[in-house]
Amino acid sequence: MKPEYLRTGTFTQLTAPGSTTSFKTSNNIYHTMQYVVANKNTNVVVKLQGSLDNTHWFDITAETTQTSNGTYYLAFEGAISYIRFTFVSEDGGTDATIDVTYLVIWE
Repeated sequence: MKPEYLRTGTFTQLTAPGSTTSFKTSNNIYHTMQYVVANKNTNVVVKLQGSLDNTHWFDITAETTQTSNGTYYLAFEGAISYIRFTFVSEDGGTDATIDVTYLVIWE
């Protein structure tokens, strides 16, 4: 069977460390978050988090440090009830913005 794709759109832009709103995944197993870093000074640190109940969160990817503006992605394969993108920290200033788009793939 050919996989189907669902693009859910973008979250509200992150302009300071914090998390996007959560997305209920319906237990799909392939998850990708594309994110665009702009106006960073030294670097930004980001990660994906998952939850079974939309209250208690745990890391599902390692923290990733980006030292350049650009477009990147984080991916997770596994069943999870809720997912969110987290802007962990920024070094060298407070100007960075991060735009996040979530793509879930299911079969």
